[in-house]
Amino acid sequence: VTFNGDYFDFPFIEIRSAVHGMNMFDEIGFWWDKKAAEVRSRFSVHMDALCWVRRDSYLPQGSQGLKAVTKAKLGYDPLEVHHEDMVRFCWEQPQKMASYSVSDAVSTYYLYMKYVHPFIFSLATIIPMSPDEVLRKGSGTLCEVLLMVEAFRVNIVCPNKYESVKEKMHQGHLLASETYIGGHVECL
Repeated sequence: VTFNGDYFDFPFIEIRSAVHGMNMFDEIGFWWDKKAAEVRSRFSVHMDALCWVRRDSYLPQGSQGLKAVTKAKLGYDPLEVHHEDMVRFCWEQPQKMASYSVSDAVSTYYLYMKYVHPFIFSLATIIPMSPDEVLRKGSGTLCEVLLMVEAFRVNIVCPNKYESVKEKMHQGHLLASETYIGGHVECL
């Protein structure tokens, strides 16, 4: 379980491993799929809580960082360190940086246990996908897969997809609408 592990933690670990002559997959069984921008494994799942936050938390775009999510969803203020102070604090205040790291780990754990795990694994019981896929696919894809499961259950080979109505023309001009909503009448 990570928070933003797909984009930060695992790519960083993979590069650092290579610098030191190690292969991340050989060492821990995970690899970073650069094309999909996600971490994969053959035998385990990587649950990036940020994926749940982006799709399912209903938090606004600017409030999807770990600190903001912790405040909004878990109701407490985690320890914060300004990013410009981090390197200096590693040397000058290592205990504070250790506490900061633990604070992030605790926030990630409780966010995962309270929201992500029950939600994703519940969906994975009704949608025939791995928890990794349920976490990372869009809601439209999940709805479509669930529709296919229900169609199969009632012996429908493949449900029809909705086709939008063709555009209507009037005297060679495309009609944006056939109603008078929003129109106005002028008096002479």
